[in-house]
Amino acid sequence: MRIGITGSRGVLGKRIADGLVKHQHSVIPFQGDVRNQDEVFEWSENLDALVHTAAIVPVPTVNQDLTKAIMTNVVGTTHLASAAAHTSTGHITYISSSHVYKGSQYDISEDHRLEPINLYGLTKLQGEQWVQAITENYLIIRVFSFFSSDQMAGFLVPALAERISKSSKKAILELHNADVLRDIADADWMSSVCVPLILKQEKGVINCGTGMRHTVLEIAEKLLTALRRTDCVWREKTGGDRNGLVADTTRLKTKLPYLPPFYLEQSLRKFAEDISANVPKED
Repeated sequence: MRIGITGSRGVLGKRIADGLVKHQHSVIPFQGDVRNQDEVFEWSENLDALVHTAAIVPVPTVNQDLTKAIMTNVVGTTHLASAAAHTSTGHITYISSSHVYKGSQYDISEDHRLEPINLYGLTKLQGEQWVQAITENYLIIRVFSFFSSDQMAGFLVPALAERISKSSKKAILELHNADVLRDIADADWMSSVCVPLILKQEKGVINCGTGMRHTVLEIAEKLLTALRRTDCVWREKTGGDRNGLVADTTRLKTKLPYLPPFYLEQSLRKFAEDISANVPKED
C-alpha cells in the first residue's frame, strides 16, 4: 500500500513510518501544513490510506499557544479526515491520546468517561469527534504515556531526567503528584503495537498501552537508578487527586492476541544510555 503519514518527523510518527516501511509498504510523508486544506487534499491523491500523527504537544506548548494548537490539532484533523475520502480505501488512522479520558484509580476502557484532563486532551477529543463526524472508515488509537531520548523536556521522563542531570550530589528533589498512576512505555514499544493495527485497517477506538500500573514516584525512582544517581532522593508532594491514566487493554488484545513484552527498568536503562551518548563531549 501507499500510506500517507503526517508528523513523520515526530517521536512516534517517525517510528510508525519506519515500521510501515519494514512491512514493505510505501510511506509518503506529508511535508506541508495540516492547517492548509488544499495542501492536504493535493497530497492525499493517489494514496491508499492515511495515518495522522501530527499534533502540537506537549501540554505546556499547547497552553502557550492555544490558537495554534486548535488550528493544528482540531482544524488540521478535519482536513485529514475529509482527505481520506480521496484515498483508494478511504481509511484513516488518527493517533489520539489517553488525555481525552477522565482520570481514574481503575483501568480505563474505551467506554470510560471522556473528560479531558487538560487543554491538550480537549483538542485531541475534538479531533476525534470531527473524525467520527466526517467518516465511518476510521481507526482512533488512544495512546497512553510514552518516552524517548529524542522527546522534548515537557514530557514526564525527559523532564525528570533533566532535573536529575542538573542536580548536585545527594540532592533532595521535589516530586509533585508522586502517587498519581501512569501507564507508560517507550516510543519503540508503542509504535510496534500501533503499526499492526494500522496495517489491519481496524475500525473504531482502541487503547494503546501496556496495562501496567506505575506511580510517578516509582517511575522517578527507577530513573534515578538507570541514571546512576541513587545519591539523590525524591521528596514526595502528593495532591488531593490521585486519579491516573492506566489502559484497560482488553479490546487491544482481541485485535492483537500477542502484545510484545515491556520492561520499564530495561527501557529506562536504554533511555539513560541514549541521553548519555548524546551529551556533547568537552574538548
